[in-house]
Amino acid sequence: MASPSLPCDRFLGEFQELAHGRPDGPSLRESVRDHAAPDEEKLVRYLRAGSALAVTGSPAHDALSGEFIGALELHTDGEWFWYSDLAHYVEHYHVPQDEIFIDHARAHHWAPPALSTEDLIAIADTLEALDTEGSQGRTGLP
Repeated sequence: MASPSLPCDRFLGEFQELAHGRPDGPSLRESVRDHAAPDEEKLVRYLRAGSALAVTGSPAHDALSGEFIGALELHTDGEWFWYSDLAHYVEHYHVPQDEIFIDHARAHHWAPPALSTEDLIAIADTLEALDTEGSQGRTGLP
C-alpha cells in the first residue's frame, strides 16, 4: 500500500491539451513519437491494470484524433497515479513516461499490486487531505 504521505509529483500524463491535464504540463503533441519504446507493450498493460481510484461517467476522447477512448478513471498502483486514457496515448502515440515510473513498473514485473478497498479508501483520504491543504487540486476529476 502507499505511504501515508503520498508524493504529489507522481501523477503521470497530465498533458496540457487534456481537460484533466495541467496548463503547465507537458504537451501531448510534442510528446508524440514515431516508434515504440522498449517494453512499451508491457507498460500499456501495466497502465490498464492499475486499480481504479475514482470513476467518472465523463467520456475520454483522443485529444489528437477525436476518437472515443472510454470512460475517464483515475488509476493507481498505490504509489503512482494516472488517468485511464494514458494507456491509449502510450500505445497509439508512443508518448514517453517518467523513467522512474518505468523502473517502478519493471520492478513489479509489469503487474501493479492488487489494492484492497481499504487501501483505496486510505489513498483517496490522503489525496483529499492533500487537496484540502492546497496541493493544486490535482486529484479532481472533470
